[in-house]
Amino acid sequence: MNEIIVGLDIGSKQVSVVAGRLDSLGKLEILGLGKADTTGRVSKGVVLNVNKTIEAVQSAIEQVENQANIHIRGVVASIAGPNIHSSKHKAGITRQTRGEEVTVTDVDQVANDAQRTFISQGNAIVHNLPQEYSVDSANGIQEPVGISGLKLQGEFLMIISPQAELDKTKRCIERSKDKMEIEGGLVYSPLAASLAVLTEQEKKTGVALVDIGSGITEIVIYYKNIVRHVAVLPFAGDSITTDIEQGCGVSIEQAEQLKVKFGSAIADEVAIEEVVSIPSANGRKPKIVSVKNVAIIIEERLKEIMALVVAEITRSGYLNRINCGIVITGGTAQMPYIDQLFERVAQRDVRIGYPNENLGKTFTEEIKNPTYSTAVGLVWRGIRDIDEREEAYKILRKDAPVIIPVVPVNTTINKSSRENTKSTETNGKKSSLGFFGKLKQAASRIIGEDLGDNDKYE
Repeated sequence: MNEIIVGLDIGSKQVSVVAGRLDSLGKLEILGLGKADTTGRVSKGVVLNVNKTIEAVQSAIEQVENQANIHIRGVVASIAGPNIHSSKHKAGITRQTRGEEVTVTDVDQVANDAQRTFISQGNAIVHNLPQEYSVDSANGIQEPVGISGLKLQGEFLMIISPQAELDKTKRCIERSKDKMEIEGGLVYSPLAASLAVLTEQEKKTGVALVDIGSGITEIVIYYKNIVRHVAVLPFAGDSITTDIEQGCGVSIEQAEQLKVKFGSAIADEVAIEEVVSIPSANGRKPKIVSVKNVAIIIEERLKEIMALVVAEITRSGYLNRINCGIVITGGTAQMPYIDQLFERVAQRDVRIGYPNENLGKTFTEEIKNPTYSTAVGLVWRGIRDIDEREEAYKILRKDAPVIIPVVPVNTTINKSSRENTKSTETNGKKSSLGFFGKLKQAASRIIGEDLGDNDKYE
């Protein structure tokens, strides 16, 4: 029986926990689905209230444990937020012999060197995704292992998160249960979603995944099976809710209900005479809201979001390379006619991304909702890597020598060291060192690290 993998996604509206495993046909069998509300506890993917979020995570995990009759000790978890960004870095090594073939150890060394050159105060690397390599004068190589050459260079797309936000997310997960482990490190949310909703052909030919959640809209561009660009926009489903609240003069809770129950991405699809009666407090008359007006508000905000998405794809340089168009997923992707509206704005093929790519038997049909794309994708991440090249490299690493990380040299000199150096130089000018003085100096160089400030040779 295949290992059970648990995916945990902390979103701005809810925590989603999914347990699954590969069946005999290589499809994903869903064993359980747990969820708990995080409204007010998480905003735009960032944890605001750690203790309340821990409670939500605990509740969702317990649901899955009861459904699947399992004991969860480790999860594959996501990270998201408006401050996550990407940066490209290059690194290279010169090998010993030109005629030797590039090994997986060489590839790993280049990746490690790229990470060591990354310096950003208060930030941490979530992913270090290889783009393409060059071996000597040959460029544009996707898989350099086995190619002969002297100089190996690689370009990497680093996904970076503020360390404080990363730590808060980790605390919420690790404190949800005793000895809970995060397996394989946190996964950037839209990368996980891409594993659940995109086909291999789409990633190869070129596609943009647009994950429209509650607080943020996240973009991932694939081309030739490689993640080429990621971006975050601070507008999503909550922006639509706020617009309805202000435009219709209702509470934020009523605005959310109007959006979910009566919303439409294209106002022309709504009859002009259709209205909704909204109950008022303190015995006041009910408020009559035009569903047509609600749709107009939704359409205008979605047009703005999509225009920003197109601008970001254009800025990436891949607008004319996404031949498979755009795939929309996330909770807001459930809005009726949203794919048709986005096609008009983007002038590209658009489809809704459901997390049913290679899905087998499911505990509940609800799992096929775009809301759970990231959670299902996290289960897939526990089975396979985001970069398909890693699958072959994992096998090669079993027989490869272990890379010993290079520790950066600490060039900081403290005050006492400077004073000792100055004193030695001064004394050296006045008189030369005697035999015992030279012996002491030599001993200091050998075991000096073990001597404290008060250690003396008499």
